[in-house]
Amino acid sequence: MAVLYLASDQEGAGKTALCASLAHRMEQAGRKAAVFKPVAGEGLGADSDPDVASFHKLLDQRAEGWPIDLPKRGLTAKPLGEIRAAFDRVSEGADLILVEGSCALSLDQTGELANSLDAKVLVVSRYRRDLSASDLKRWEAVGNSLIGFVINGLSPYLGTEASTILLPSLEAEGLVCFGVIPEDRRLLGVSVRQLAEHLDGRFVACEEKADTLVEHLMVGGMGMDPGELYFGERSDKAVIVRGDRPDVQMPALNSLTSCMVLTKGIEPIEYVKYEAEQEEVALMVVQTDTLDTMEALNSLMGRARFDHPLKLSRYGELVGQHVDLPALFGVLGLEE
Repeated sequence: MAVLYLASDQEGAGKTALCASLAHRMEQAGRKAAVFKPVAGEGLGADSDPDVASFHKLLDQRAEGWPIDLPKRGLTAKPLGEIRAAFDRVSEGADLILVEGSCALSLDQTGELANSLDAKVLVVSRYRRDLSASDLKRWEAVGNSLIGFVINGLSPYLGTEASTILLPSLEAEGLVCFGVIPEDRRLLGVSVRQLAEHLDGRFVACEEKADTLVEHLMVGGMGMDPGELYFGERSDKAVIVRGDRPDVQMPALNSLTSCMVLTKGIEPIEYVKYEAEQEEVALMVVQTDTLDTMEALNSLMGRARFDHPLKLSRYGELVGQHVDLPALFGVLGLEE
């Protein structure tokens, strides 16, 4: 059995996505993989860590006795014993265990926990333009269990910068980078249900489509271009439009729309509702006006979680394209 501990120095670096994607990939190859998060995320409690729900939803894996809250005294013998007991239950019969680390742990604690689980450490770091080899070299403090790095979230058009500056500097310092994964719009999406909950929206049609993924936001309003042309520029979108504008709503329904948000508390006319049901597009009504609704949605898209099957599928594709999986699995003593 191989154990891979994924660590990072910031929340949102991509540990959950990589854990889930590697586990899913192994399962597709006929190997048994399991995910395990021993310590709750920074600022979160054991009962409120959303990654547990994500693993259940995406991999059908339930958490039993994990994660735990990090005690104020740190990783003493008692919490380490609890973690080890939960780990033994998770690992039964598995070929690969993917352990998601927590930013609540120090470097020394990360190394101690990884050693207690006999795990190799892979650091997931989110790309930024000032990221340097010296920033990553400090991870050598976790000890000999460190095998390398994956850089996540490379911004569009910065590939040349990463390949000519960051990667050569890592190589010069003797640091192994298994891959650089680009950003993808789908990973920032939210479900129609999450959007409705955030806006306190009330469904008036096709609530059964609430798990549909929303990748783009578009405002329906006056424009010089025909509605079909304007709305056709984006698919998998939420259209935010005043409830008394059927002339704008109908063209949106004739394009690839995930849902429509009708503002100012105005109910749709019957024909719009009928058309939405025919096209299987969720309709919801919110009390705020269009400007305030868009303002509220700004904060929602920034808190997107890795919790949708389409995200798992897309991120798995990115991992396969941009990460040297044969080398990574080879270090773990596995064949992909």
